[in-house]
Amino acid sequence: MLKIGDFSRIGQVSIRMLRHYDQIGLLKPDLIDESTGYRSYSIDQLPRLNRIIFLKDMGFSLIEVSHLVDEHLSLDKMKAMMIKRKQDLLLEINEAHLNLNSVSERLNAIENESKLPDYDIVIKRSEGLVIASLRSIVPNLKDMASYCASMYGNLYKTLGELKINPSGPELTLYYNQEYSEENLDMEVAVGLKADERELILLRKSDLKLRELPSEETVASLLYSGPFEGMELAIVELLKWIALNGWEINGELRELHLMGKAHPEETCVPKAVIEFQMPIRKSDNKA
Repeated sequence: MLKIGDFSRIGQVSIRMLRHYDQIGLLKPDLIDESTGYRSYSIDQLPRLNRIIFLKDMGFSLIEVSHLVDEHLSLDKMKAMMIKRKQDLLLEINEAHLNLNSVSERLNAIENESKLPDYDIVIKRSEGLVIASLRSIVPNLKDMASYCASMYGNLYKTLGELKINPSGPELTLYYNQEYSEENLDMEVAVGLKADERELILLRKSDLKLRELPSEETVASLLYSGPFEGMELAIVELLKWIALNGWEINGELRELHLMGKAHPEETCVPKAVIEFQMPIRKSDNKA
């Protein structure tokens, strides 16, 4: 028999917690001295204690643990549960990183509120062009990079099978009319100068062939840096539009001037992007 202190050391659980397990009936001592009240445990109780600790670390409540521990979980089932818990923790870590990045970006925005933007924004005409494109709904903002890589990959794959070479830059268009982190409506495209044969092939493919109309007036911002930083550049563009008596009159266009944004399905470390937002003079007299 083991004194409660010795059992505590072997099982790496505090005496206080062992007493709590006793009180709720989760792990009762093998023997309680009636005259002194001292608790004694058996070495044979260690497997049950280890399962209790394992299930508790997996995130189960003590009530749930009390039911599960009596099922005499096999090692294979415990291993499967641990693998599942590992996957859940990795997702939580990823979510935490995304939240940390969001907080950092919000902090940067607050710190830069009184500073002049580092971007040159000009008003210009945007020429129309023929594009081949794919349009999709991205379920969540955190999936944007992987969706973009996959969509551009499918776009180039189809063009390659048709033996058609793009003649213009990559172009991403965003259709949501408000800020959203879910159900993001976007279109990826490349410019084309296709002959009649190629146009016929494209119309029979899964790609959308259309003419992107010219825009007489767009606010244009040139961004150079990592993809992670382009959101702040877009915010600066939108602020400039609002502060200078303009309003949005179309979808945001993202032109990749550096070439392919996702070679081998990974983002290039440094992007060179022109953001174009169609605008018109604001009617707001306030």
